[in-house]
Amino acid sequence: MIWCRKLKAIFLFASIISIIVFGAIIVVGDGEATLVSINPVTQSVNTGETFNVNVSCVPGQPIKSFEFKLSFNATLLQANSVSEGDIFEGYTTFFNNGTINNTVGTIINIYDLIVGVGNVSDSGTLVTISFTALDTTGISYLNLIDVGVTNENEYLLLNVSNGTVSIEEYYTLTVNIVGSGSVTKNPDKTTYNYNEIVTLTANANTGWTFSSWSGDLTGSTNPTTITMNNNKAVTATFTQNTYTLTINTAGSGTVTKNPDKTTYNYNEIVTLTANANTGWTFSSWSGDLTGSTNPTTITMNNNKAVTATFIDSAAPEINDVVVTTSAPLDTDPAFGWVNITVDVTDNIEVNVVQLRIKNPSETWNNVSMYTVDVDSYYYNSSLSFSSYGNYSYSIWAEDISENDNFSVNSNFSMAPNYDVNYDGYQNLLDLVAVSNLYNQNGNLGWTREDVDNNGIIQVFDLVLISNHYNQKWWI
Repeated sequence: MIWCRKLKAIFLFASIISIIVFGAIIVVGDGEATLVSINPVTQSVNTGETFNVNVSCVPGQPIKSFEFKLSFNATLLQANSVSEGDIFEGYTTFFNNGTINNTVGTIINIYDLIVGVGNVSDSGTLVTISFTALDTTGISYLNLIDVGVTNENEYLLLNVSNGTVSIEEYYTLTVNIVGSGSVTKNPDKTTYNYNEIVTLTANANTGWTFSSWSGDLTGSTNPTTITMNNNKAVTATFTQNTYTLTINTAGSGTVTKNPDKTTYNYNEIVTLTANANTGWTFSSWSGDLTGSTNPTTITMNNNKAVTATFIDSAAPEINDVVVTTSAPLDTDPAFGWVNITVDVTDNIEVNVVQLRIKNPSETWNNVSMYTVDVDSYYYNSSLSFSSYGNYSYSIWAEDISENDNFSVNSNFSMAPNYDVNYDGYQNLLDLVAVSNLYNQNGNLGWTREDVDNNGIIQVFDLVLISNHYNQKWWI
């Protein structure tokens, strides 16, 4: 940085005459003056408050760099930090945030410049300085000292505007209301000075009576006064007539009251929530409430009685749908079958359970399922179906209250006997499978290789496969 200071000295010697007046550098030269100022010029803060001060610039002509010092009253303020402003935004800069001395109240060696080619003509913030007000009241002057702003060649003509910060002790008075009423403050202000006296008057609404003060006031004197030597919060409590709320139920369920009290104040709002027991649904309110909104509210301006009606609406529950098949699976009901079992339960009683089957031909069949034991139902496909192909199905159940339910759709497939390996095609693999057991015998339908289910694996089983060779049945 030594070479920079030498260069500055040369500029000063060659073309600048500087005069320091009250901390502002006034440079005699051509062009419109550049304004450097404290922003805001004046502001009031509370003791202990942390706040920001901007040093702003309105260029009279394009600028490339700046430097300054700042002084403040160290008995009133503490400087926290200096951060770069936005005036050189978009450029590469060389910024120094200065040295803070909170003992003597100075910040020195603050400077910034655009590195390389570039300058700015638009107004902006040079720096933002964070201060904290100490616990002493008073006024601190913010003085800009040794301010310099340059373009690429010289220091520019300046106007410098300093600022002040007033540190004050002021207090807030918060008034809260319990019940229905209002409180007037005299004088009615946002903040109050130390030891200022405020008169409070409680005004009860119709049907209500002022009861007492609480918080930073006690007793029931009205009007009363409070002395503002700190932040204060006062609550005015109003009381009124009380009423009873009787709850009845029809069906199976309960009702909760919020708030849940023996008596309620005039115009107090109570939230009623109907809670149906398992297998029941809330239906409607009657008495001093109507409709079916749940939760709902009721306004207590008299003694009230409300009935909540519940109805049974639980649909049967369908669980554990299981598909089992014969081994081997055969389309001839004498040798093959598909069993479907399901558990159906209901809070009251199951009325009917049906198996709804979509056949490979896209037709539908609804067939009743048989009871195996309590809550279990059974269907065997050999009773009605023997066509090969892909089947989809779901379970439908209804209880005696006509609440019903469906299971999700599921699928099973019944392969034709000539698809020996059950892969959806008739090909060489099926012929090989039969050939491997050629001339063996067993019970009727003993294995899928016995295509015609006559108990003997012979050439006719191969013929049946050959008749459908290279065909695909699985869609």
